[in-house]
Order: sequence, then C-alpha cells, then structure tokens
Amino acid sequence: MQECDILFYDQLKEVEFSQNNEVYSLSPIAFAKDGSGGEYVILEDESIGFIGSEGQVGRVAESLDDLLTFLLHAGSISDFSCRLLYQNMHLLTQFCKGFIDNARENYQSKGEDWDKVRTGLAQELGLEFDPEKLQELALKLYQSAIRTPLFTCKYGHAEDEYVCDSILSDIIGLWVSELVGMSREEIMNFGN
Repeated sequence: MQECDILFYDQLKEVEFSQNNEVYSLSPIAFAKDGSGGEYVILEDESIGFIGSEGQVGRVAESLDDLLTFLLHAGSISDFSCRLLYQNMHLLTQFCKGFIDNARENYQSKGEDWDKVRTGLAQELGLEFDPEKLQELALKLYQSAIRTPLFTCKYGHAEDEYVCDSILSDIIGLWVSELVGMSREEIMNFGN
C-alpha cells in the first residue's frame, strides 16, 4: 500500500493510450498517472476518468477534489474495483472496515500512525479526512463509474474492433476475500 497513487504531469497532455485507433466515448485530456502507468483524465463533461495500463477505462470521480479525497482514504482505485462489493451495503461496509484496519496495522508495523499521516496530507491539500466515510466515498466512485454517459473506449477496425473493460470488474481477488472474510462463492451469492 502506498500513500495516494497519483503523480501529476507538469501540464495537461494528450492521452498516452491513443496508438491503436482508440475511440473514447468522451474526449479525455491527461493530467496525471498512477504507479502502474494508467492515466487520470479530465473528460469533456469535467468529470474525472481513468485509462488503465491493463485496458480498463471508466469514470472514477465527478471532480478532482472527489478523486483526491477518495485517494487520500483508499490509496488507489484498483482496490475498490470489484463491482460485487457494491451489491450489498453490508458487504461494502465489511470491506471498508477491513481495509481501514489493514491500513492501520501496516502503518503501525512501521511505527507510523495511518490516521495522522493521512490527516496531515488532507490538511496540506485542503481536503477532509474521515476514515468513517470510506464507504460513502467508495460508493461515490461506483456511482461515477456507472453514470451515463459511460466513459468507454473502442479500438481496432471492423471485425477486429474491441471494447475496453470497465474499471469495475467481476474479479474477486484474494485481497477482497480476505478483507470481507468470505470466499469467492460466498461473495458472489451474498444477498441472493
């Protein structure tokens, strides 16, 4: 886990992922990247999108402040990309509680205080930090990702045309299972 997985460019620039005849549903302009090479973009409706280095594309926030507040609490968007977390508020609550507990334990093992570090960052950025709001912030990420018009991408030609994956995925990683204390099957069937 790291602090906030975002590195701002010195200036706005064309999206790096444009060499394969990509056609984006909303015009993007890149302003930052994450640690794995994905790009954060400002969309034509002034919301914030993400174009991942693994091919995922989607809206992640309604504003830069919303994105930075989420990253301040969560570190990165990828830990919150499992769409199944959002099928039931109890499941999302369990995940967020596990996430915060894990973050605090990791910092404590290094002799640091997660809450103090994040509060300091929030003060420097003029943002609010309240770990109890992580669930609400995660839900805002999800609502931005599913809001229409969707931010999507197609590339290729004719019969070789492909649609990029959403930033939301049905993949249930070990991290998700560990934090909610459920198996993949239990998560998939939760609330059914």
